[in-house]
Amino acid sequence: MGHAAALFNGAREQTLQKRVTPSAEQREFLQTQWNALADHLKSALTEKYGYTVSTWLQGSYKYGTLLRPVHLKDEYDVDVGIYFEWDDDGNAAPSPLQLRDWVQRELVAYKRLCANVQKVEEPAKARCSRAVYERQFHIDTPVYHLERRRDRRKLACLSGEWEESDPKAFYKWFKGAVSDSEREQVRRLIRYLKGWAVVAFESAPAARPSSVLLTVLVTDAFNAQWSTLLVTPDDELLTWIIKKIHDRLWRNKVVPNPVDKRENLNRISDDEWDVFMSRLQTLRDAAEHAEDASDESSAALAWSEAFSYLMPLPLAESVQVLDASTERALLQVPDILIDVLRQSDGQSVATHQNEVPSVAKGRKLKFRIRNPALIPEFASVEWTVRNEGDESDSIGDLGHRKVGIRLTDNEEHTAYAGLHYVDCIVRIHGQVYAMRRVPVNVLDLGSPPRNPKKPSYVRITSKLRRR
Repeated sequence: MGHAAALFNGAREQTLQKRVTPSAEQREFLQTQWNALADHLKSALTEKYGYTVSTWLQGSYKYGTLLRPVHLKDEYDVDVGIYFEWDDDGNAAPSPLQLRDWVQRELVAYKRLCANVQKVEEPAKARCSRAVYERQFHIDTPVYHLERRRDRRKLACLSGEWEESDPKAFYKWFKGAVSDSEREQVRRLIRYLKGWAVVAFESAPAARPSSVLLTVLVTDAFNAQWSTLLVTPDDELLTWIIKKIHDRLWRNKVVPNPVDKRENLNRISDDEWDVFMSRLQTLRDAAEHAEDASDESSAALAWSEAFSYLMPLPLAESVQVLDASTERALLQVPDILIDVLRQSDGQSVATHQNEVPSVAKGRKLKFRIRNPALIPEFASVEWTVRNEGDESDSIGDLGHRKVGIRLTDNEEHTAYAGLHYVDCIVRIHGQVYAMRRVPVNVLDLGSPPRNPKKPSYVRITSKLRRR
């Protein structure tokens, strides 16, 4: 069993699965909104234009691989296909531009009726219109001509052209590609890699793989050796999947659409391909380091190199890495001083070491390594904020990371109530040499409690394995 399996998917309060999956409240709000919009569009468009109009849910929500927002600027989405039905009998019929105009106009009209819709994007996108809602999500409405007699669908594009497109066929492929008993694990694997893509390509969005590309890559890799993977934990299976995907794309970057072999689902340009492959290699390196880890903490830290703040860590005060042959610590665990700064002039009003027992919202905190001389000259120092609690969870801000060579200090801002963590990790050539976890208890109160609850920490010592 993989050392980090319980941190990927299990009963713990924090798992990778929970951190990338929309909450029950988010799913309920989303479902209510798309149902209301679909009902309105079917009724209004049929009444105004005389065609039978139906809707069909598609995309990540339909497949069960929807990702939650992990940054403040992120939105999660639902794709609701709008289908105008008529038979191609040679009579006059609406053009693609007419259909797109009808739907765009009706979305604008719906915005006036629904307080939850913040805006309808103008101009519309090439292949869909978009209604942006509060609570960080949007609904895309691709428009199709459905010829029900032949079960044929064509997508209406703003270019004025019809595009052959059948989302129903792709969904049937996905459902048939794996058995009912295997499908939920495949969905989790897809969500893990979609989460990785969000954090890994934040600075290079043009190189980010699409959801449909990751869906096909994971499903194909899973099916390649499905008979040997029936009881494999998520972390072990993900490692195997990553290797298969990396090997496949190294040989050939073309990924055919499983329902239309003429279409290449890999839309990453040649100019961005090296960026993508470099970050995929980093993901593979992290997976292999986790595979070689000797315990849960070191495995989780290895995975965090790729997943950053999305990857939860076990409740450890610190991690000290020992050389496997000598049993000596490779690096002393750094102590962290935290200054609470006054907003008016930036002066320190309190200083803590290795934890912040309580601090009000809206304060600046300055973190600094107390013993910076211990940090080797070429070591990278990573400051990772892992936000937890209802407030940051509901707003979709799960954390962030700053990395630099001998980055011995860092400033943060207390924005959300709850117990959060700032992890200072020292790496050399990607390998973890030491880590200090700093719990920060943020209060939405004028004054802190006298005896705030402290985490039940343990100190973890890991043996370093050289590849």
